Amino acid sequence: MLMYWRRRRRLPVPGEVNPGRAVSLLSLYIAGIFCLHAVAMVLFEGLSPGDAAWLTATTITTVGYGDLSASSAAGRLATVALVYAGGIFVLAKGAGDYFDYRTARRQRMAKGQWRWNLKNHVLLINAPRSGAEQYFATLIRQFRETEWGRDRPVLILTEAWPEGLPADLRELGVAHVHGKGETEDGLEAADAARAAAVVVLAGDRTPATDSVTFDIVHRLRGGTGSILAECVDDRNRARLREAGASAVMRPMRGYPEMVVRAMVAPGSEFIIENLFTAHGDECVRYEIEIQATPWSELAAELIREGVGTPVAYAEAPDGAIVCNPRGTDRVSAMALYILIKEGSGASFERVRQIAERAATAPRPS
Repeated sequence: MLMYWRRRRRLPVPGEVNPGRAVSLLSLYIAGIFCLHAVAMVLFEGLSPGDAAWLTATTITTVGYGDLSASSAAGRLATVALVYAGGIFVLAKGAGDYFDYRTARRQRMAKGQWRWNLKNHVLLINAPRSGAEQYFATLIRQFRETEWGRDRPVLILTEAWPEGLPADLRELGVAHVHGKGETEDGLEAADAARAAAVVVLAGDRTPATDSVTFDIVHRLRGGTGSILAECVDDRNRARLREAGASAVMRPMRGYPEMVVRAMVAPGSEFIIENLFTAHGDECVRYEIEIQATPWSELAAELIREGVGTPVAYAEAPDGAIVCNPRGTDRVSAMALYILIKEGSGASFERVRQIAERAATAPRPS
């Protein structure tokens, strides 16, 4: 999955030689050998500067046309010392530096010390205090099941894994940056300004966490795609929206699918979350028998009568739950699930009468 990302540059590491600087020093070393050998050919072989440079070039590149060569003992000794021995050193050092760089690069990628050139990716900031690996694995697998997220890169910005992501997350093609979301450096390293969506998780789910979330959202405002923020204290929801959050939801560690729904279908998190609260809509089960009734007729009658919106039924006779049936389905049920507005629940008898009326309604031929 990392093939979706082009590497740009790794994050600087204090005390480490920059690979570009190492290449520059090696180039200077080669240039020094070239100049010294050319000067030696002028002094020891009596060649013109042009011929000396030509002989040095053909010798150092091992082309060796043979039109010019060192004939004096001093000239040959200079060639052996400078070009042959020096060239072997250059090759050995260059190869060693290259392999060291490759090894160091892999290590820094694994430890989140690499800068990824990401665009239109999903950025997950912070990690749950416990169960983070399982939470992220479930979230990302669910995310990959959606059309919007199937091929979209995912990056985690967190300090949770200083030695690298767990194997399960690496196998899912997830990259990460080791850092803090509340710092400019961390957000820049994670290419937050170019993300398609940013999810700011509440790390320890205490009210104090909301202040950190607020800081991150405020830094992200105006420079990124949609921002989903977890909020521990409901009183802070309005502040987070004012700070720039596109959606605000409670931390629900048992249902990472909620985050996925919020990303791919903004607003759906409010609908789902609303069913878990004491105030607002609630899903009520009505134990009524329904025989071969078109779902469209049943749903239309219940909505028309102001009872609520039917969303599912328990199939007769085994009780299997069928969610969001098609309008053309003929329903035989032992129970009905209806979304009811707070304070407007209908009686069992009324729902039964409406269901009976829907069952006997005339059908278009």
